[in-house]
Amino acid sequence: MYRFSPARFILLQKQNNMRVSKPAVFSNVFLAQLYHSQAWLVPQSCRVARDSRRSATSLAALIAPDTATSSFSIEGEGESVVEGTIVSYFAGGLAAVKVGNDSFLSTIADLKGQTDKSKTQTTGDDLLGRLAKLPCGTLGVVIAQRPPLVFVYGRDTSVEKIDGTVEIFGTMAEISVSDEMSIVNALGEPAPSNSWGNHAIFSPIPKVSDIALINAPRLTGTTIVDVLAPIGKGQNMLIVGSDVTQMRDLSFNFLKTQSGVENTKCIYAITQDCAAVMEKLEKDGLLESVIVVAARDGIESETAKAAEAITVASTACAIAESFAKDRGQDAVVVVDNLDYHKQLWDETTRILVDIYGVDAVVAADRDGGASSEMRAFYSTLIQRAANYNEKQGGGSVTLAIMTTMPKEKADDDTIFNPEDFALAGDRIKTRIETLVSKNIPLTAATLRKIQIPVPSASEGKRRLALQHVEDLISMSDGQIWLDEKLIQAGRSPPLDPKRSITRIGVGADTESRADAPAIRRIVEGVRLELQQAASMDGAELT
Repeated sequence: MYRFSPARFILLQKQNNMRVSKPAVFSNVFLAQLYHSQAWLVPQSCRVARDSRRSATSLAALIAPDTATSSFSIEGEGESVVEGTIVSYFAGGLAAVKVGNDSFLSTIADLKGQTDKSKTQTTGDDLLGRLAKLPCGTLGVVIAQRPPLVFVYGRDTSVEKIDGTVEIFGTMAEISVSDEMSIVNALGEPAPSNSWGNHAIFSPIPKVSDIALINAPRLTGTTIVDVLAPIGKGQNMLIVGSDVTQMRDLSFNFLKTQSGVENTKCIYAITQDCAAVMEKLEKDGLLESVIVVAARDGIESETAKAAEAITVASTACAIAESFAKDRGQDAVVVVDNLDYHKQLWDETTRILVDIYGVDAVVAADRDGGASSEMRAFYSTLIQRAANYNEKQGGGSVTLAIMTTMPKEKADDDTIFNPEDFALAGDRIKTRIETLVSKNIPLTAATLRKIQIPVPSASEGKRRLALQHVEDLISMSDGQIWLDEKLIQAGRSPPLDPKRSITRIGVGADTESRADAPAIRRIVEGVRLELQQAASMDGAELT
């Protein structure tokens, strides 16, 4: 049977149990419609067809906040299902809204009872992805929910400060999708003129009944990846490393390989360094075949930039899902990268603590760890990869997500004193005393070899980052780990064979496979051989 991570299985169970036979009570609330039917509102200069691509410099103007026409609207009168008060606002469009009251709880119960027969879709996180209206009149979308707060990201990034009441609607914020899409911003703008339909930006993760087995490969064009950490059609895969250039080179090679495959669409989500990435995409000739979803310029606060990044990643997945479910095509999505997600989550934790005190969040969130709530937050993106069955269109969404690790500092020769470990546990202190008694210097290199935490601020941040990556790995179907030391040794790609693996097809009782049968027959045992070769580093040849 198909292999699920525990987080995905829990979310799928929760989602399936939400369907109850209760009529929708907000029948007069209609779905948000994009202006795909009003293409004349989009200036001709903002329409980008495949045969009229321009340079990366001029393309960047198309995703600026002041050039894109609005893609959100509310049909008819449109009434809200819940209201809330802004308790914190970040310049650039992000508002923290308090909605915790009895009417909110009853609204959530009603929304959970709505089925797909209603035009109002159901999400696993209640208000996640719902259309919202800020006091200044601009529309936005709920990008995160941490009861009793929801976080609304508005379309107008020029608003510096607002307060007042926010309306949240029962409808989902959607984008229009078409074959002519090329470069769009986080809200799918400029809207295409001949869309075949709309798709929710924050759509629910697929149910078990919606998907089929993963049993075909998505070749990356990088042999060592296809051998040691193959990516299956409909799988999610993390790309972990400290060198962003190496990760992008790997991702670009993946897109080059897949863009030539029949019936396959490629989408690239850029959350930061947009100008540099766009230039590289153009240089590598990928702008002609890849749909780019790029973060907008001119956003002031880092927290609002994080909100933009989350919306960019979700919009890229929404485009892929539309191709997969509406057109039966295979889609490959690369998210570059996931770092801003952690920044937003930490900021939501800080806001909860500032308003309600430290008891408002669990210890894991306060200490930088992974609570079940945070795992669910990440799973709403990571688990959107799927190989859909015929009833759901027969297409697939394959998801590659980049996440960075901080680089190791060049302090391997620094010698520490036993006093530097005063705050460590008794077990570590005993091991330190043993090293000192044997006149072994307490260098960073020595401590890392025997897995004793290095007592430095940078190393502490690195350990937290490593813990966060491990948490992401537990939610994913596999990871490609690019090792910093292998980069320094001149290996390209610097894939670590010990830590790079796919979990699709693991176990004798499963029919799922991510690798190609031909490659499987040829390279059996290559991982063991690479590990044996690595263990010989420094040995003398005779």
